[in-house]
Amino acid sequence: MDKQTIIINGDNFSDLESFYDEIDRVLTKDLGWDTGHNLDAFNDLLRGGFGVYEYEEPIKLIWKSISKSKTDLGLKATKKWYERKITENKIENQQFFKDKLKELTDNNGQTLFDIIIEIISEHKHIEFETQN
Repeated sequence: MDKQTIIINGDNFSDLESFYDEIDRVLTKDLGWDTGHNLDAFNDLLRGGFGVYEYEEPIKLIWKSISKSKTDLGLKATKKWYERKITENKIENQQFFKDKLKELTDNNGQTLFDIIIEIISEHKHIEFETQN
């Protein structure tokens, strides 16, 4: 049986929020409600069961224009994301995000792109392919 192929197109987004829009477009269908635009929701969507494929159904996920996405979701976008997290979150979470921002600025941290790729790789039912 052939796996369903789903394509994320990096040309369709240029920041984290529009990445989430792309993910909603390709991974959901006829939900009748909005998905959460955050990394936890992205992880949940990858599991399946939201109209495009069944829960943990084997699929092939292709990410086109990956080089553009790596830049768009790179250092600058990640710094901005952490800075927003620091100001938006409760006091007990601020130190976590401050530490992550420091790791990033010390060149030891993950970018949003790295985090997203790691999340994808944790799903064993997904065959992942990249294209420039």
